Amino acid sequence: MLRQVAGHVIGEAVVDVLAEAGLAEELAVVVSLVGKTLGVELAVPRHPTPRSSLIEVVSACERYQNGMQALVGAVAFMRPGSPESERVRDLVERPRVLDLLPRAERHRLHQWLAGVEVPRLGELVHRASGLGSPLPPVLRTVWEAFTHLADFNADTDGIPPAFTLLELVAHQSGGELGLRLTEWNDYQARRLRLEAQLRARRATIATPSREGRLHLMILVDHDGIDPRLYQVSHWCQRLPGEWPPPHGGTAEVLAADLERYVDSLVVDAERVWADHRGSVALEFVLPRALLNLPVQLWRREHESGMPRPLSIDYLISVRSLERMRSKHWHRVWNQHWEAFMANPSAESVYYENGTQAAGLDVVLSDLRWGLVVLGSAPPLEAGGDGDSLTVALRSGIPAVLWHPDAPLDVLRELITELAKGDSGLGDLPMQAKKNRVRAGLPLPETGFHRDNPVRDLVVLWDDPSRLVLDQPPAFPWQRGDIRDDRERAS
Repeated sequence: MLRQVAGHVIGEAVVDVLAEAGLAEELAVVVSLVGKTLGVELAVPRHPTPRSSLIEVVSACERYQNGMQALVGAVAFMRPGSPESERVRDLVERPRVLDLLPRAERHRLHQWLAGVEVPRLGELVHRASGLGSPLPPVLRTVWEAFTHLADFNADTDGIPPAFTLLELVAHQSGGELGLRLTEWNDYQARRLRLEAQLRARRATIATPSREGRLHLMILVDHDGIDPRLYQVSHWCQRLPGEWPPPHGGTAEVLAADLERYVDSLVVDAERVWADHRGSVALEFVLPRALLNLPVQLWRREHESGMPRPLSIDYLISVRSLERMRSKHWHRVWNQHWEAFMANPSAESVYYENGTQAAGLDVVLSDLRWGLVVLGSAPPLEAGGDGDSLTVALRSGIPAVLWHPDAPLDVLRELITELAKGDSGLGDLPMQAKKNRVRAGLPLPETGFHRDNPVRDLVVLWDDPSRLVLDQPPAFPWQRGDIRDDRERAS
């Protein structure tokens, strides 16, 4: 909290307000009211200047528990309903960066930033606020962004997000503005006694991570009313470490148009990722009935007349919508994920060979298992003794592989190949991508390399730390009013 970080600065700001209100001339009354509220005789040394006397009063209040609250009450009694009374209350109870800044500092910063617009301002605000915080509808200038972040609590290192924004703008802009903002932040860090923390924050900003992995998560679900339609939502991660990313919206898409709509989402994501140097992944969150959707064979840039397989450029995996929505499955899911990441070797792979679901439940409860290879593609509907996929998901197994027609012994050889390398099976989507590229995948309709099992391999890769749904979502099409309207229209 800002108050915990900069209590002495709050006191300084309160002194400024009291001086502007002319309360130095009525100091004896202020001291008397505070003393009565606290039940003590407040001893305040006299000073030759009014401001020095105010400093002594505020300092005395800070030494007592609830002393500053007593001062708030005294000012409210002497100046009821006045702006200075509200400002003192805000400073003590709800301190904001702007209130902690002397008037001259606020004015100077406003002069510098009121007309300044910088590229990707929204991205800078997200980074400064800790990633994932909602933005107001419009932020045009750096000053608007600064005042927006002035209400945010300081980070764990004590640096207010508004100051972090200035660091980001200074680093991006450079020149005279960058120098001014850097010097201004240096001065404020000295006032807040946060010089070391600011230096560490500045070093991090100076060497931003352009590596890491970014994800485009695409959720496809049945419409629920019109069987021809799917509801497609997406979340595009803009920065490594940002989770959850902002929701990109939901669209109604015909089944025949799914691939082309995903194409448009990928092209839009590439515009966002233009400066990124790390890997990128496409994750399809699918209900059980769609888990066999051949997303690993889809392409992008159809409009070019030469569509390019997604598998060349992206890590592609599917995720279980049912498990993401089933909070009661998440504890064992997290346990299996952590155990799998600690030992992502071929020893953690269980090859399902037709075991009945009841027996498989017992087997997969062992944390040694992190990856299950199914003997065949799972049925579209859950339930029944042969539903090994549901057992694997419910047991917390984070990774499941299957192939539409390859026998289990062929998949065993493939997994052995995928397990090679320093990371073992700990980054299975990357290993699958490398093998697909190595296989020289052509366009699907050619049928070339159909004998290579990696081409049609379905990789369900479920990282429980990256969720976009904390509960069954209230999508617009699930609301009764919209449903009724659509049913009436039909």
